[in-house]
Amino acid sequence: MSFPSRRSNRTGRVRARLGQLRHPPEFRVPPPFLDTGQADWVADVLADVGTATEEPAPEGADAGTLLAAATGIWRAQRKLNQRAGELSEADLRQVRRYVQAGRQALADGGLEIQEHDGAPFDPGQSLEVLAFQDEPGLTREVVLETLRPSVYYRGERIQMGQVVVGRPAPGPTHGM
Repeated sequence: MSFPSRRSNRTGRVRARLGQLRHPPEFRVPPPFLDTGQADWVADVLADVGTATEEPAPEGADAGTLLAAATGIWRAQRKLNQRAGELSEADLRQVRRYVQAGRQALADGGLEIQEHDGAPFDPGQSLEVLAFQDEPGLTREVVLETLRPSVYYRGERIQMGQVVVGRPAPGPTHGM
């Protein structure tokens, strides 16, 4: 099986665009917004949003749906921020706007997504600590990474956040 070269791919795109000029403007088909690789990546992110069910919510199916959507949107937004270099700036801005609009709609419906990255950690907080990590340079315990956000629906927590906490690295011990 042979694959077309980049040159023939480019030639095909140019021919397709020129072919569109034969038609009146209202019947022309615009070029695709994303290339195939970018479209596959966005589809994967959206699939993550659709399958992000962590734990059943006590409020019934509606709250469970909101919880799944909130966690999925949060994960999609994190993935977008981590892999920003793979999309053009314009594409990235548009996808971020879609995610932000979804997150705002949830907030308007009473659902708050709380991320804990960089926040000081206190053992009395209502967070599930998955790991403690010694970090040089820290003077107190701090949340290094949020693996699952805390989610509140109308002020009541429906999902406990999961975090990794950094703690001051132990100083050198001197023998006596």
